[in-house]
Amino acid sequence: MSDTVKLHLCKEWKQLVYARIEEVGSMTKVAKELGYARPSLSLALNGKYKGNTHSIEQKVLETFGQFECPFLKRTISRLQCRTYQEREAPTQNPAEMRHWRSCQNCQYKKGA
Repeated sequence: MSDTVKLHLCKEWKQLVYARIEEVGSMTKVAKELGYARPSLSLALNGKYKGNTHSIEQKVLETFGQFECPFLKRTISRLQCRTYQEREAPTQNPAEMRHWRSCQNCQYKKGA
């Protein structure tokens, strides 16, 4: 991963957190949504977290990051995307099966 991409992701996760804080009105609520303690999130945002912030960054991107789904042709969260990817094959519904198959070969598929 290039330094430019790393810098963009660093800024992106913080922007997503600040936007969510503004939306819900509390860093405590956002930290709870992410499964972290408020002090940990605060320290990470301010560059004072002693450990590696990679797991916090990934959790933020997965929870609050959004992108255009190639199949649905609309914006969805990474969490919604993962839900579509990891569900059982909907063998009784042809439309949902087309969606599921598309997810299995998608550029956004986890681990792809």
